[in-house]
Amino acid sequence: MPAGIPPLSYASIIVGFTGFAFTFFTLVRVFWDSIQTMWSAPKELRQLLDNVRTELYGERAYFKNAIKQARSKSKSSTREDPEITPLSILNDSIKTMMRDFREMEAPFLADAEDRQGLDMEKSGGVSLRGNYARMDIRRRYIWLQTKPDFNDVANQVTRIQTRRIAYETSNTLS
Repeated sequence: MPAGIPPLSYASIIVGFTGFAFTFFTLVRVFWDSIQTMWSAPKELRQLLDNVRTELYGERAYFKNAIKQARSKSKSSTREDPEITPLSILNDSIKTMMRDFREMEAPFLADAEDRQGLDMEKSGGVSLRGNYARMDIRRRYIWLQTKPDFNDVANQVTRIQTRRIAYETSNTLS
């Protein structure tokens, strides 16, 4: 140890370098996660969006059918029927989520000219598989920003499915 630097200064230097190292590696980790998200965007995008779309359309079809059956069984023609009201509320939630999903999905869809001639699976006139555009750097950046929003929609659909199952169970038992 040089005689001119007190031991407290050495401790301060060590703490400073340690703090800098933690900050630097945290920054590298954040950028690395962003780079990984952008790199895997094409695969993740197709998987997540197709899955969410399928779940949304499945729930919508279920609620449409369930409301129809409940109305045919119901003796009253009022909209405030206790059998139909929970289904209508959940159906409205699904419709809102579908609208939001379509708006969020729009930047990733291919143009109309690109869609012609593709053999897409159809179910009741609605495509269950998305025709996504090529993932350029702009779309990858948009994916980086909107991926948490798509995950939130997927979680909301899961919660609605849980409520639907609880509703079905309570009506089956009574």
